[in-house]
Amino acid sequence: MMNSILAAVVLTALGATFETESPIVVSLAPATPSEGAGLRWSPKGARVVLEADGDALVGAFDLGPAGTRPIAVRLERSPGATHYDRLWIDADRDGELAPDERLETTPNESRGKWWSSFSGEVAVPLSTASAAQREGKPAARPYPLSLWFVADPVEPEVPPVLRWSRRGWHEGTVEIGGRPAFVLITEMHMDGVFDQRDAWGLARDRATLYKGASGSLESHQWLDGKAYRPVEIDADGRTLAFVPFDPGFTEEEERLRNDTTAVDRNAPRAAAPLAFSHDLEAALVLAAHESKLVFVDFETTWCGPCAAMNRNVYPAQAVVEAAAGVVAVKVDGDEHRDLVKRFKVGAYPTILLLKPDGTELRRQVGYVGVAGMVEFLRPGA
Repeated sequence: MMNSILAAVVLTALGATFETESPIVVSLAPATPSEGAGLRWSPKGARVVLEADGDALVGAFDLGPAGTRPIAVRLERSPGATHYDRLWIDADRDGELAPDERLETTPNESRGKWWSSFSGEVAVPLSTASAAQREGKPAARPYPLSLWFVADPVEPEVPPVLRWSRRGWHEGTVEIGGRPAFVLITEMHMDGVFDQRDAWGLARDRATLYKGASGSLESHQWLDGKAYRPVEIDADGRTLAFVPFDPGFTEEEERLRNDTTAVDRNAPRAAAPLAFSHDLEAALVLAAHESKLVFVDFETTWCGPCAAMNRNVYPAQAVVEAAAGVVAVKVDGDEHRDLVKRFKVGAYPTILLLKPDGTELRRQVGYVGVAGMVEFLRPGA
């Protein structure tokens, strides 16, 4: 059964750009990560709020068509274990936690926290499960997922949460222009049902398909310089229909338009990047002595936008010149949790402009380019 909601949404968006060619329909099947095969990105982890049940933590989450039973989870410590190393998942949703539904792991310490990571698989009922059963066909599809629990000794009062993300996708091949084309769809809104909130990819080979940046099912993909856009998606991910269309620009024009950091990468470079210290208290003292403000960059080693700013922004001559009136300091959010709490930092990067007494004057979260950084350091300059 096709998802008519998506078809209506996309048809409206395409308008007069539709071409007269018939839709290309590709059959898709579930795929899972293996050696050399796997997507390089995943959605933000979904949250399962946990409650104490004796020494265990229990919870449940929804996954699948409306009316599908929730999936119960139970997190425990094995005898003698200090950290949670066992996770039961009611994969068949029968209300019982069987021995073969238990996952085990060895918790790892990273950045001052203890991580318990698991890989499992549950079954998601098809929206046409009843008809499939009558025909003797599978009534569910496999749904591989990763789950993890993080214990923070510094913040034991934080309510316990289990996080999870999908690991798999659906893929298939279809002939376009006399040659095979590879197609995938994958969930971005992880509810076990495919619709316009999810993503798709299109490429001439699997390697390119897997490493590519899949786009929204409400958007287009390029193949051999030609744009294609979905028009219909099966809610169970078994088929995808898409059509060629003219977006009004070329693939190269779109690439250049979307390259938002090009202006930063091409900005004139200073002889040396902006110099940062790593001691906030010392920076505040120095700023008071020199009658300057303090520029603070909260970052982490795993933060992609932080690394991009280090490459693109802080070496720029305009930024180095704009920072002449401040004392610049970097703070690693994982190493200085006290400062993260003190300044209520919730995402990285977070940049602050402080008075020498620690009073906050300005704040910005996320990647900040060269022009934005100059304005941040010298407002109105």
